Amino acid sequence: MSESSADNPSFSAFKRAQLRYRRQGSFATDRAADFSELIDFGVPEEDNRIVPLHMTIVEDEKCVDGYDKEIVYRGLLFGISSYPGFVYAPQALSTELQFKIGFSSVSNYCEAPHRTNIDLIPPREGIEENNSTENMWYIWKKENCFTDPHSSGLNKTNQKSKSNNSKKKKYRNFKKLSWSTMGYHYDWTARAYHEDAKSPVPPLLDNLAAMFAKASFYTMDPPLSKTTRFNGSACIVNYYNTKSIMGGHRDDLEFAMDKPVVSLSVGLPGIFLLGGNTKDDPVVPILVRPGDVMMMGGKSRLAYHGMARVLSASIALPSLSEKVANNVQVQEDLSVKHRHRTGKDCESDSRADRDALEKYLQLHRININVRQVLQDGVDRIPK
Repeated sequence: MSESSADNPSFSAFKRAQLRYRRQGSFATDRAADFSELIDFGVPEEDNRIVPLHMTIVEDEKCVDGYDKEIVYRGLLFGISSYPGFVYAPQALSTELQFKIGFSSVSNYCEAPHRTNIDLIPPREGIEENNSTENMWYIWKKENCFTDPHSSGLNKTNQKSKSNNSKKKKYRNFKKLSWSTMGYHYDWTARAYHEDAKSPVPPLLDNLAAMFAKASFYTMDPPLSKTTRFNGSACIVNYYNTKSIMGGHRDDLEFAMDKPVVSLSVGLPGIFLLGGNTKDDPVVPILVRPGDVMMMGGKSRLAYHGMARVLSASIALPSLSEKVANNVQVQEDLSVKHRHRTGKDCESDSRADRDALEKYLQLHRININVRQVLQDGVDRIPK
């Protein structure tokens, strides 16, 4: 038996599942893919593992720490019968809001003062430093011929410029980018957060996370107190291409384990794996679509999880059920009602930016997860 086999008994259940879905042939070709084993919240009526969740909202609530009741997400919410505290909101983000999240991710969230994996390795000899006008998004557009502000799409006449833009490779570019971190910067080497390593949390992400976290609080039995709040103080953006995976891991370094991790997805769909408290516990595969929002709280907060596969744009997904297709989506005006923290989100009305981002998201998946690092009432990381 091959050591790389998905059936190798010496591997953990999580690794076997990851290998299985990573290598399953129908997900690697344009032929019809087999989604029958995956939990698909886009068609919740067809899977008895999916349970509808109902919110108990305190309607007389006027204001809690600057948030009013209008920003509680009121669309469809589902859970998984074997994972209490796991909450899923399918197709919850509007198309325009997905654009804003995606554009901010490629144009702002991966630039200073935020930190990326590229910053961990200094430039080698022969690698050119980016100048002040050459952020990664500018370089990607230039390489893919989207720099003409009057262009309505890919400029076919300038294809040759793709290889002649620069004789030297740029230090910061999307081919190297795997992740960025905002708010408290996560230290992958030390597996820790540090009080002196942080940048502003983008208001859009802070407010969206608070909105969905609060909805998850209301699904609990009994629902949490109306004064319970979510303070998004650390964000990690993962940038995937169709060859990317994320190994099984637990998000176990925050101090506020009573608060969920809120996860937003745009771009390509993927196969997400949700395990248990060990890597040998049973694993469930979940089809994650762009516009979906996931909350891992309660007993699922410390579950092992990872990304087995990013699906190419050529793979046809199962059709959404009518209920999900008509779900209440979060629009941008709801997510920016209360900008109570400093920070900046990028905006662009440029047609070139829109066309370039559409192309980028046909080739990539962007996942953003937001966490509350400190317990309520604590304002610094303990020494």
